Amino acid sequence: MAGQSKSAKRRIGTGFVLAGVLTALAGCASGGSGSPANGSVSMYTWLSSQSDREQWEGFINLGKKVDPTLNVTIEGPSFTDYWTKVKTRLSGSNPPCLLTTQAARAQELGGLLMPLNDLIKKNKSDISAFDSSMLKGMTVDGTIRAIPYDAEPIVLYYNIDAFSKAGLKLPTTTYSREQFLSDAKKLTTGSHKAFGISSGFFLPNAWAIADGVEAVNNGKLDLTNPRLADQVQSYFDLVNKEGIAAAPNASDSTDAAQAAFTNGDVDMIISGPWMYGTFASKAKFQMGLTIVPSTSGAAHGMTAGSGFGIAKNCKDPEGAFKAIRAMTDTIVLKGQAVNRGIVPSRLEAQSAWAEGKPPGAAAVVQALLRNATAQLTVPAWNQVETLFTQYGVEGYRGDKTAKEVLATIQKSVGQ
Repeated sequence: MAGQSKSAKRRIGTGFVLAGVLTALAGCASGGSGSPANGSVSMYTWLSSQSDREQWEGFINLGKKVDPTLNVTIEGPSFTDYWTKVKTRLSGSNPPCLLTTQAARAQELGGLLMPLNDLIKKNKSDISAFDSSMLKGMTVDGTIRAIPYDAEPIVLYYNIDAFSKAGLKLPTTTYSREQFLSDAKKLTTGSHKAFGISSGFFLPNAWAIADGVEAVNNGKLDLTNPRLADQVQSYFDLVNKEGIAAAPNASDSTDAAQAAFTNGDVDMIISGPWMYGTFASKAKFQMGLTIVPSTSGAAHGMTAGSGFGIAKNCKDPEGAFKAIRAMTDTIVLKGQAVNRGIVPSRLEAQSAWAEGKPPGAAAVVQALLRNATAQLTVPAWNQVETLFTQYGVEGYRGDKTAKEVLATIQKSVGQ
């Protein structure tokens, strides 16, 4: 595994300090919620595919290099079903101790996740080694509810061949919206559009955060903020005013826009760095990476990512936290960066994502992480996404303004 050998001799120091091991082992052996008598810790997570299972097994197998006693079992439904079924699973018999969550869903699962601050302090865990934006994303009511394993700044992918053919300068770690629009208009010819757009609020939110505007303020949904409306309107305008993109249908998945990009039907798309390997393997052109365009041209990333938390009704939190420490060690996250393409949440491990990629790609990711904001949400965020998918189409087509669309969603959510 690339990146592991250099860190192997430092494995004790690079991860969480493995203090209290005997106590944790005793807790695991005693059995109880999420900790069967064989000493294993049960983790409930999303298992939509074999790829999901292989990812979790990767964390566990690599974690055993840090802590040979690590014994984690996994179970769970599909990603879509996870967010509702996790509540039922925790109320059933022998509930799991470990849970996974996205930063964007941490508020939604806040009532199920144990605050970790006391365990962090007790075990002298150095959380400053993790991306600060992701830690903020995993914080609910002032307490950390999960330890992130990745920190993925949303980026803009582009077709280098198309840019070069059009005589355009290739964007790198800076990209202004003025230059983006200029490039996109030169690339848009006839029925060919330069930019691919998907339905939903995730990407317009990344667009707004690139300019320093957020949809949540002090834990409250703030969709009627005039600055946010201006940002979303400028994103709608890429379709109905600037003409560089086609309006998505409410039923369109992100897969459609992604396929359009790798097929060369559009020249640019906003997505996460976790898609780099997939795009590179499918695209028949040279692919570039740059920041989500901002007014100033400076990098400001919206980070997305996931992490490991502990269920509030877990009877062996020490054993569960010990497992989290092992699975988020530097060795593990470097290995997952190489094997699974994640951008690690640990600052020391992030260089592993750059392996096998052009130097410019890593520079873009680092520029975005130096000035990053997590996608903060509210418990009703799933409803926000659903409603934006439904009503956003009218905004792209110019039938409604962003102000009207966002006001409707704010009213419907009831905040």
